[in-house]
Amino acid sequence: RGQTALKGELIGKAIGIVGGLRQGLDLEQGGEIARNLDNLYDYMARRLMEANVQNDVAILEEISSLLREVKDGWDAIAA
Repeated sequence: RGQTALKGELIGKAIGIVGGLRQGLDLEQGGEIARNLDNLYDYMARRLMEANVQNDVAILEEISSLLREVKDGWDAIAA
């Protein structure tokens, strides 16, 4: 839609959220699950940067889907 600055700002916020999730991991105590999440969050951040550069909505949809899956997993733990 030609809103390049807004797009960059919102993707930057998403990268910040993913970074916050990644920083919250305890790789020593979390074992394999924490390592897998660390790799997933790293992948998400890299893909978000790629989506920003390439203006690729499909990448944003991919990351949105992955974040929903992670949220569902955390929600299931709480139950």
